[in-house]
Amino acid sequence: LRLLAPPLFAVDLPIPDFGRSAGESGAAVVAVSGGGVSLADSGFSPDPRAVIALVWAAGALMVIGFAIAQSVQLRQILAASGPASPEIASRVAVLSRRLGLRRAPPTVQVLDLVPPMLWAFLGSVRLILPSDLLARLDPKQTDTLLAHELAHLSRRDHWVRHLELAALAVFWWNPIAWWATKRVRRAQELCCDQRVAELLPENRRAYADCLVETARFLSGRGLPLGSPARAMADMTQMKGRIRMIMSNPHSRRLSLTSKIAASVILVAAVTITPMLTAQPEERDYSGEPITLSIKDADLNDVLATFAKISGYEILVEPGITGTVTMNVEQVPWDGALVSIVQNQGLEWERSGNQIIIRRAGSEKTVPAKPVKASPPAPPTAEVFNSNVHKYVEGGEIEPPEALDKLPPKYPPEMRKAGISGRVVAELVIDQNGVVRDVAIQESPAEELSAAATEAFEQWTFEPATMDGKPVAVRYIVTVEFKLK
Repeated sequence: LRLLAPPLFAVDLPIPDFGRSAGESGAAVVAVSGGGVSLADSGFSPDPRAVIALVWAAGALMVIGFAIAQSVQLRQILAASGPASPEIASRVAVLSRRLGLRRAPPTVQVLDLVPPMLWAFLGSVRLILPSDLLARLDPKQTDTLLAHELAHLSRRDHWVRHLELAALAVFWWNPIAWWATKRVRRAQELCCDQRVAELLPENRRAYADCLVETARFLSGRGLPLGSPARAMADMTQMKGRIRMIMSNPHSRRLSLTSKIAASVILVAAVTITPMLTAQPEERDYSGEPITLSIKDADLNDVLATFAKISGYEILVEPGITGTVTMNVEQVPWDGALVSIVQNQGLEWERSGNQIIIRRAGSEKTVPAKPVKASPPAPPTAEVFNSNVHKYVEGGEIEPPEALDKLPPKYPPEMRKAGISGRVVAELVIDQNGVVRDVAIQESPAEELSAAATEAFEQWTFEPATMDGKPVAVRYIVTVEFKLK
């Protein structure tokens, strides 16, 4: 007992005196009767401090053993993993630089059903990405996922994990230790959400979609209680995270309400089940029942379908895009529409014979336009390119007119390094005003090219015309990155 108990406990062991008679106090008395053996009361009772020490040691060993078992399991998964694709590795390198990391962590893709995570062991850090999840995400969503995990690395959250383990091993018996660990991990997720919103403000909607898609991927996986990825899959705070990302990306402080809510969340059940099941809330919906089964459908195509079903004119704020996955049966169309709008992090209002859909927190002065289904994709790139005209000022082609120009985000590392200049690009704008391709022709830095390209791809135009008919054109645009 002295070897097992921590130093803070003094353990006194009773030692029987074999020189005493059988009837004296402290000696064991063995009585034989009818072939049975019984131990009479010897006056021995275990020291409560020794019992407490044993229980404490057993609990500490269980916490440490659980952590070791998780580490061994991850090492087995990594042994069967492969390096990330060149495209993913390139994006990890770019985002690592933008986050101020000295070097990008080694990145691996695994086929096992594991959550995306940073794994640190003996000073070595790896970024683990499940291939099945990456297959569900588009490039913008993938960037936000990578930025989130790299934000953990830039904050040194993996070192905090080691401190958490040490604290839980010592204070496993104290519920406050487990409560504090949950609070710390949720605060880390919120801080990383904030970092992603600052780093990729133009991808806030894609980030919200990424969180929901990741939650769907992780649902039902049975993550262990100690898994660092449980915070990423925690449904009880997902709704608040999405609201923060969509409505106030520049806020650096948690409100008092959020802090109070964090403690209530400890005993709350899942609160955003409707977001994951796509089943609308029970309200007084009066629309005709519909049955709908779609997967990764274009948001504007879906809204155009609802406009035909409902007879309403659906107006959408420019720049709103996304994909929709839904499976409902005999649900009022207006209830299904509300579910789609809420899952996309948008707001809506009905006015007369119009339904207006906007970004959450958007000014109502921003004009909304009738939703249009996406144009069919060209049969092949060669056929499309053969019909693209070169715009020449003063020629017979009327130039395209920009409708929605998202300003490019100045990369923080470029601003810090004092790098500025002009980026010139040739856009291929099709006959529907959609940017099909971006070719950078002049740029002072690769990071500025990437920021400009990301913005150009989201621009929309009134198409160029020739003889009164819309045509696809190659059109030169320029943006200036200026230091204030």
